[in-house]
Order: sequence, then C-alpha cells, then structure tokens
Amino acid sequence: MSDRGQIAAGGLGILLALILAWAAAGIRIVDNRHVGCRIRLGQIQTNETPPGVHWVMVPIESLATVPIHTRILDYKGVEVLAKDGLRIHMDITVGYKIRPNMACDAFLQYTDIERGLVVPEIRSALRKVASQFLSTEYYEKRSEVDAKIVMALEELENPYFEIVQVNIRNVVLPDSVVQAIQRKIVAKQEAERMQFVLEKEKKEAERKKIEAQGIAEANRLIAGSLTENYLKWYQIQAIKELGQSPSNTFMIVPYDSGLFPIPTYPVPGVKK
Repeated sequence: MSDRGQIAAGGLGILLALILAWAAAGIRIVDNRHVGCRIRLGQIQTNETPPGVHWVMVPIESLATVPIHTRILDYKGVEVLAKDGLRIHMDITVGYKIRPNMACDAFLQYTDIERGLVVPEIRSALRKVASQFLSTEYYEKRSEVDAKIVMALEELENPYFEIVQVNIRNVVLPDSVVQAIQRKIVAKQEAERMQFVLEKEKKEAERKKIEAQGIAEANRLIAGSLTENYLKWYQIQAIKELGQSPSNTFMIVPYDSGLFPIPTYPVPGVKK
C-alpha cells in the first residue's frame, strides 16, 4: 500500500472512530422511575421518552429526565391562618407523583417542577382548607379537621401531578387559644359535676316525696278503718288487760258516755 493509501486508511479509521464516539456519546438510559424529555436546539419537546435505552443527536439534542415515582415533601412548622385569624403551625408530610403523560409539559412550564409547581400548589391548597376551621376546632375536633385537610389535599386537581399521601403529625396552637380551651374544659367539667349533684338532689327529693305520699296514704287507710265501735271495743280490751295486771289495783277511765271507773280489788285466796 502506498503512502497515500495508508494516509487515507488512517484518516478513514480516525473518522470511523470519531463517528462511533459521537454515536456512543448520544446513548441515554432512562430508568423506570423517570421519563425523558428531549431538548432540541434549546427547545423542550413535549413528547415523553419512556424508560429504556435511547439515542440523542449531540450536540443539538439532549435528554432531560423527570421523576415520576412518589416523592416526599416534609414540611415543619408550616404557618396557616385559622378562620378566626389566629396563626397555627403544623408539621405535615405530603407524597406526590408527576403524571407520566404530562411530565414534559410540566418540565416545559417549570424547569424545577417541585419548587416551581408542586410546593406552591400544596401550600396554597393547605392554607385554603385550613382557613375553613376555627382555631379551637383544631383542638376540639382534631381528627375531623385532619381528615378534611387530608381529603382536600388528596383531591387537589392539577394536570401535572397528583397527591398520593398526606400525614399531619403535629399542630401547634397559640398559647391564648390553649388556655381558653383549658378554661372551657374546666368550666364544662364543673357544670357537669353540678348537674350530677342537682340530679342526685332531685332524685332524693322525689324519693322523699314518694315516701311521704306512702305514709299519708297509709294514715288515710288506717283513719278510715278506725270506726267508733272498733275504738270502743279496743278500749274495753285495753282496760281488761290493765285491770288484770298485778301491778294495778285501781283505775279511773274517763269516758263521755257515762262509763264509771272500774275498780279492781285483790280477792284473798283467789289466784289471778
């Protein structure tokens, strides 16, 4: 082979190596937790590139990846305003996922999707639903309020992402609210105690009333059965018993019908 042929062969080899290097530089791998978004001449293309091995034409084309798996946002001490205007702080964890078929559209609108789109949307929705409750309800109806906040965030409608998990860990109320609630609880407990005492006294009064009514009814029945003849007979029986008693020798029994006193004398030699 002549020198010219060797130079041509060497140049061709170099060109082939450059082409292979260029082709290899364009290989991109998208894992199953992401989708790819092609950027061609500085313009983001809205057709998502699915997970797998792909090739881009460098340097005029590149491939950015957008995560589509669940990502967790952990907020501590988020400040919201209650319905009565008081400031409440809460710790909240939110899990979200970018919709795979809208990933490149979201990337086109917000280069940093999380900071530019997701975080502001969640904060806005959280403040909106939090303002529907009074500060005292965060204490008195905590589970109910938490459930409504979680539901509101999970139902947040956004074309680019969806909420898949919400967890409210801690709610901090102003000291004035806590103290007012504690005073209210103490007052309620005292009112319930007084109500118990009143109910007890009422039942006791009813018992005494029923007892008195029973006694009055018994007296009425007894009074109705004490006829004049019965009383006379009972008096005679009592006089007999007293007269036969060894400790009595003489009795005077007044009586309005002319009955004379009945004396009793011991009779010698007669056993009573």
